[in-house]
Amino acid sequence: MNRKLVLASAIAFVLSFTACGGGGGSAIPSAHLPGTTNTSTVPSQLLVQNYDQDVMKSSMYVGPISNAHLNVTVLVHQQNAQALVEYAQEVSDPNSGLFRHFLTPEDIAERFGATQANYQAAAQYFVRNGLAVAGWNQRMLLTVSGSQANMEKAFGTTFGVYEHDGQEFVAPNSQPHFEQPLAIDAVGNIVGYRLKHTYIVYPPHAGTGFATGYSPSTVRAAFDYIGAYDSGYSGSGVTLGIIGTGPIDTTDAPGGTHGDYDLDTYVADTHATAAHVTEIAVTKSGVSSGLTKSGISGSNFPYSGDFQSPPPVTKPCGASLPACNPEDGEAQLDTQQAATLAPESNVYFYLAYNASDCTDVAFPNSCPTTGSNAGAPEIGIVESDPEIQQVISDNTADVVSMSFGEGEFDPSNQGAGTFSGSSSGSNPYSGSYSQLEFAELEAEGIALFASSGDNGSAECTTSSSYLPEKCVSYPAGDPAVTSVGGITANVDAFGQPTAPWLAWGISTADSGYGGLEGSGGGISAIIPAPSWQSSALGAREREQPDAAMIGDPSTGVSFVVNAAFGGTIGGVGGTSVAAPQMAAMWADVLSACKANPGAGACPASASGHYWRLGNASPYLYAIYKGTAYNSWTPFLAYDQVFYDIIYGDNQMSNPTYTPASPVPGYEAGPGYDLVTGVGVPYAGHLIDAITNLKVP
Repeated sequence: MNRKLVLASAIAFVLSFTACGGGGGSAIPSAHLPGTTNTSTVPSQLLVQNYDQDVMKSSMYVGPISNAHLNVTVLVHQQNAQALVEYAQEVSDPNSGLFRHFLTPEDIAERFGATQANYQAAAQYFVRNGLAVAGWNQRMLLTVSGSQANMEKAFGTTFGVYEHDGQEFVAPNSQPHFEQPLAIDAVGNIVGYRLKHTYIVYPPHAGTGFATGYSPSTVRAAFDYIGAYDSGYSGSGVTLGIIGTGPIDTTDAPGGTHGDYDLDTYVADTHATAAHVTEIAVTKSGVSSGLTKSGISGSNFPYSGDFQSPPPVTKPCGASLPACNPEDGEAQLDTQQAATLAPESNVYFYLAYNASDCTDVAFPNSCPTTGSNAGAPEIGIVESDPEIQQVISDNTADVVSMSFGEGEFDPSNQGAGTFSGSSSGSNPYSGSYSQLEFAELEAEGIALFASSGDNGSAECTTSSSYLPEKCVSYPAGDPAVTSVGGITANVDAFGQPTAPWLAWGISTADSGYGGLEGSGGGISAIIPAPSWQSSALGAREREQPDAAMIGDPSTGVSFVVNAAFGGTIGGVGGTSVAAPQMAAMWADVLSACKANPGAGACPASASGHYWRLGNASPYLYAIYKGTAYNSWTPFLAYDQVFYDIIYGDNQMSNPTYTPASPVPGYEAGPGYDLVTGVGVPYAGHLIDAITNLKVP
């Protein structure tokens, strides 16, 4: 088949999608943009979706697709998106009268979300076209999925296969449009070029001395979790949520009681204690509840049956879902670090499995494009939006860990991306539905932690065909999120340092990595610095990471994967280790607040989730600067709470390129730096500093 560059007429949908039955493209009226104060019903004349137009300009048409299943994310017009973002920021601002005035998802819906009428009208439009719809009570996103034929009918276009950078993906062949006016601001995933990935790194070879990694007891000792436990603060009464990247085995191992076969095995192998893990699957029952709470569903409203309970985990295999559902390693790492470092918490693992999602054809055997089996389900990271929506809707998790991301300019991280409908000077972050999702979580008082990335200063490196560039990771860079970088932590079996701790990067990584791994960090090109960072650092743009934990796989941690199929304990690293470690530490902090309302920075006892502190970052920077935050002054000095990393850098060497084209990095140094943030916290002393309790 001849391949050709996609013509300008075929990529117009990248900039603007016409609706109302067709018509030509035009600029989006400002009243239609999220962030405006227009609360009227907005005809959906244009759609703008989360895709980098430059990618499509260099993409090639491969051929038609047939009988596929497709899935998109729809942002229904919010009553006042900008006010939501501002509210979330003020919730974390002690100078605001809204400080700690956390909202419920119902509050969010009524104040900022889509109107009930607009949300229902959008949902019913897709249902009438034979598509399944999932919604949530905060009335923000709809997930729409179903057969290719029905999707083409709903969007007034056909779909084909395209190729970019060696990856094939599904995209519309012409401008999508609706048959009627709808209050829809954006559609995500209608172009299936997904780049989001996890930040997990395996040791380069066995026999390094760390092939099985540090045990929970070693990590607990090294970072003073033991000090927290000795005072009775190990996560009791706190819920730690994990955004699922892949399946976990929810059966108990023989004699195990933790709700996770691999975790049971890990606990037995390492003689650790651990929290129970509960899988919260995004299923039709949860979606139905959300639609009912949102006020849009009647007794006959066909909520999404495409979100189903995940199929049983299988051994590693080469087939596709649902017959083959192997573990991904990331999910096991996240649950095992979280559960063993906050052993009395409730660990909730949010996982979405969509039986009618096959937009992505980038991965072998995952999404056949032809034949009777065209179309395949998706699970985990590609369904992170429904998972996050479920966390918002449930409002149960107090802390959330996210071990995934991509460069901040990449389309899979910016939700709806550019809303201007113009290729010039638009900001891919402002107004994106990713920004709105995290603002909703922050407004609920939920503390968010995310990996800063494993490609050092060059997080926009995506493949060998493009030279990497300086870029930071998202969602770690969102102002509502605490970004967690990585270090090289040389300790003995008892957790005692055997050498200075270093920033993880080219100067510290094992030679087997070739200088391609290191702690993500740098300065955002598109996201302004939040007030708590600008006041502490004088920063104008968002800088990350905010803090650091273990990253270098040559001083990584132990974990178990595929235990039910003969898997054994091994070692692993990456900032995917650091994020759940930090999230678990914060869960321990919140357990101290729950037990001691009114102590130090802890809120006095009240209704609702009174123990939540909201965004964790302002507290970390207040300790760093030794300044008051609201009426609280840190009980301990910075150097008593944090290990300040002063050596190492995160330059990338890129030896695969000829000639070599290194990307300059940032150096660690005294105080805050763009590799390790304010440093590495000690759990017991962090609790002491925040609660003003004398933790051993």
